[in-house]
Amino acid sequence: MCHADIPGVAAIEEVSQFTPWSAAQFGECLDSGYLCDVVLARGEIIAFQVLSAVLDEAHLLNLGVSPSWRRQGLARGMLTMALQRARQEGATSLYLEVRRSNTAAMRLYRALGFEETGFRRDYYRARQGREDAVLMQKNL
Repeated sequence: MCHADIPGVAAIEEVSQFTPWSAAQFGECLDSGYLCDVVLARGEIIAFQVLSAVLDEAHLLNLGVSPSWRRQGLARGMLTMALQRARQEGATSLYLEVRRSNTAAMRLYRALGFEETGFRRDYYRARQGREDAVLMQKNL
């Protein structure tokens, strides 16, 4: 990902999240040296991820797939790439948070070896109130 990709990434984020990251937040991630990737199809951004790696830990901060490209294995591919990049950076574990209601994502994470390690109460804003985040981890 580069700064020119941010409008395409932000567009996917906008249609994917109830409380989407702003374009400025993606820019700050790039400027901070986070590991940010995009997937292109026919010159269009169709998926992205943002990964932070510090010392021996990596944290998947965001992952999105364009609605018209969902259910085709892109999220699995992006997550596999995140695991590879985390290992390359010397991380021994990868962490993430996921909405408790996002059972499809949790199934994917479990299929790739992630385990639930806890939760954050009222972590996400929801249409009606707040929603817990499930914390997941995979040892690398």
